[in-house]
Amino acid sequence: MPPPMAKVFLKPRRARPFWFGHPWIFSGAIGRVKGQLKNGCVTEVFDSEGRRIGEGFWNENSQIRVRLVALEAERPLDIDLLVKRIDRAIALRHDVLALPARTNAYRLVHAESDGLPGLVVDRIGDWLVVQLSALGMVPFLDLLLDHLEERLAPRGIVERASGAAEEEGLEREEGVLRGHAPGGPVEVEEDGVRFLCDPVTGQKTGFFSDQRENRRALSPLAKDRDVLDAFSYVGGFGLAMANAGAKSVRCVDSSEPALELLQRGIELNDVADRVTADKGNVLRVLDHDRKDGRTYDLVVLDPPKLVRKRSGLERGLGLYYEINLKAVRVLRPGGVLVTCSCSQHVTEEVFDEMLGSVAKEAEVRLQQIHRGGQAPDHPILLPHDEGRYLQCSAFRVLPQGRDA
Repeated sequence: MPPPMAKVFLKPRRARPFWFGHPWIFSGAIGRVKGQLKNGCVTEVFDSEGRRIGEGFWNENSQIRVRLVALEAERPLDIDLLVKRIDRAIALRHDVLALPARTNAYRLVHAESDGLPGLVVDRIGDWLVVQLSALGMVPFLDLLLDHLEERLAPRGIVERASGAAEEEGLEREEGVLRGHAPGGPVEVEEDGVRFLCDPVTGQKTGFFSDQRENRRALSPLAKDRDVLDAFSYVGGFGLAMANAGAKSVRCVDSSEPALELLQRGIELNDVADRVTADKGNVLRVLDHDRKDGRTYDLVVLDPPKLVRKRSGLERGLGLYYEINLKAVRVLRPGGVLVTCSCSQHVTEEVFDEMLGSVAKEAEVRLQQIHRGGQAPDHPILLPHDEGRYLQCSAFRVLPQGRDA
C-alpha cells in the first residue's frame, strides 16, 4: 500500500480563495503540517477546521508552498486527471478557438489556467516546446509527453528553460525530449503572415503568440502609414502591419539572431521594399530620431518584461515612462502609440497612471482606441488574477491647445 498522504492545514480565515479555486497557497497561509512532506510530493489541503479543500504539489523551496491542482470534487490528483486536463486544453485551442485554421503557432497548455500548474506547451510549426516550472509535475512528465505525442504527432518535443524553475529549486536541462529538434529556423504562419522563429535558441519558446489578437486588431491602423516597430523580435507587429498595407515599417531590436530571422521573414512576405530591420538600443534610436527630426505615424512598443518582481516595480515603471515619453516625441500629430507591458506586477491602473504622466510631460492628450490583453490560448482561470499579465493599448496622440 502507498504511504498515507501528508496533510496541510491552513490558518483560520485563510481558506476562502482556495475554496473558489485559487491555485497558489503561500507559506503565510499555512498553519500546520501533518505527516512527512517531500518537495514535489502530492499533499492534501484542509482548512483550519479540518474540511478538505483538495490536493496539490508541495514545495518548501518555493514561495508558493502548495500548487493546488484538484479541488475536492476533482480528486484524486493522478495521471488520469492530468491527461484529461491536457485533452481539455487541446479542445479549447482546436475545437473552441479553431486556431489551426488561422495559425500553426499557439499555446496548447497554459499552466495553472489549464489546471496543469507549472507546465507550458507551445506549438511552433510541427514541433512542441515545453517549459516546466513546478517540481510536482516532473514525475508525471513522461506520461504526459506520451499523450501529447499520441494526440498531436509532433516531429519533436523540445524543452526550454523557464525563469521560474530556479525559484522552485528545479534543475532542468534544455534539449530534445522526443523525436528530433528542427534543423534550423521554423516557418510559422498567422493570419496569412509568415514568420521565421527558432524554438531551440530563440526567446522564450520562439514566438510570442500571446499578441496574436492585438496584431490582428491593430494592423489595419498601419495602412498607408510610416511605422516604427520597437523591440520587434522576429517582426510580429512589423510584418503583420506591412501585410496590412503600411507605407513603411522600420523594425528595431538589439538581438542579431532575431533580426536575421526577421530579415528572412521580410523576404518570405515579399515586403523588402517597405520593411527594414535595424539593430540598435531602442532608447538610443528614439533619441537619434528626435535629434534628426525623424517621425512616424505609428509606433509600437513591445518591450521585454521590465518588472520581474514586485520589488522592481518602481524601477520598471521608470523604464516604461522613459520609453513611452521618447516614443510620443517622435510621433506626428494625431499619430498612434501602441504600447505594451508583459509584466504581471504592472496593473492596468498603474500602467495608465504612468502613461498619464507621459502625456503631461509631453504636453499631449492620449485618446485610447484599443485595450487588449493576452490571446485566448493564454486563458485566465478565475480567481487567479496573477495569470493576467499582458497589456496592449493603442492611443491616438493629440496635441494640446484650443486650435489642436
